Amino acid sequence: MTLYFDWNVTLWQEIALLSLLLLVACEFIYLYCIYDRVWRYGKRVKAGGVKYAGELPGVSVIVYADADNAAHVGDTLKALLAQDYPDYEIIVVNDDASDDVRHVVSFYECEYKNVYQTFVPEAVCNVSRKKLGMTLGVKAARNEIVVATEANCIPVSDKWLRKIGRNFVPGVDVVLGYTRMATKQGSEDGRYAVFDRVVFALRYLSYAVMKRAYMGVSGNLAYRKECFFAHNGFSSTLNLHYGDDDLFVNEIAHGSNVRVELSSRSVIESFFTDNSRAWAAQRMKYGFTAKYLHTSAKVVFAIESALHYLTLAAAVAAIWVGFQGLLCMIIALLLVGAYWIAAWRVYRRAGRMLGERLGSGLVPLFLLLRPWTTWRYTMMGKKENKSYFTWQYLR
Repeated sequence: MTLYFDWNVTLWQEIALLSLLLLVACEFIYLYCIYDRVWRYGKRVKAGGVKYAGELPGVSVIVYADADNAAHVGDTLKALLAQDYPDYEIIVVNDDASDDVRHVVSFYECEYKNVYQTFVPEAVCNVSRKKLGMTLGVKAARNEIVVATEANCIPVSDKWLRKIGRNFVPGVDVVLGYTRMATKQGSEDGRYAVFDRVVFALRYLSYAVMKRAYMGVSGNLAYRKECFFAHNGFSSTLNLHYGDDDLFVNEIAHGSNVRVELSSRSVIESFFTDNSRAWAAQRMKYGFTAKYLHTSAKVVFAIESALHYLTLAAAVAAIWVGFQGLLCMIIALLLVGAYWIAAWRVYRRAGRMLGERLGSGLVPLFLLLRPWTTWRYTMMGKKENKSYFTWQYLR
């Protein structure tokens, strides 16, 4: 094909360029008005623009231990007991029914006055065992602030509780932290897998920074005991096994009563035998409960997914017609390149802030791949649909 270096722009070239320009502008709005907010919030914190509590409140850490995560309960208790915090207690909700976990926790109960243990009755049915266990933990809590985590979740720092607790100023009822999957020594999660987890987190954390929180994750979540009982705990989702974190936060969040804590010392690492399987299970779980979330985020991010493909189509069209005019092709390539660099920069620095490694220039391609993987998780989740309900299957 012969290139004609014609600096004039035809009508079709103008249409292609204007379409691409409009779509790229929309992409930039998503990047800097939503995804970049987490990084900007971190900068504001470092600059002293966020006020914290002068006196740290007493907190009750509730550790949920079941058959899937109880193997790490000893390491978790060691890390929690090493926390540099003036007033806190640890309540282990034992839903494992194994003697090993009971003996481990009993040992710490004898050694430390601030460690307690409660059990989920084995005969419980027709109700979410985790929700029942967490409710028992909240009722047993002596302090007003409850910090929910799980037995396979270990703080990366002894300042974790300080970072969470400092956010409970008057008017704040919920604090969202970040939980990342721990990578085993000598191994490395796939770049796309890390990217997928970061995007998932950036979405709900950014909305929380925008004072429009719609969900949280149970591994690193804190709320006021009073708020829990004021909303009757998990009563509105008793027919679902899941929803103790995302649906609960969706129900109690309103405007400015939610804060995020993004300090590098506030991060929790969760340990799994197989991160890929564990993340797939979490994506299916949150994909199922997403239909019960009341938030505009579902529409906003659905539009974003379509926008990626429209931008790709417009870029291809602009470059194609640009073969008949050098100016059109140069402008199209500059627009695509500008977006590519901006996306790489925004996601990379947000990932770095969360302690995740996103040093890849393939971010824009990952964005195109993500809707397909989301659809795959949705299809996988449909096969498990009935198991998500405690006592009835709603169509």
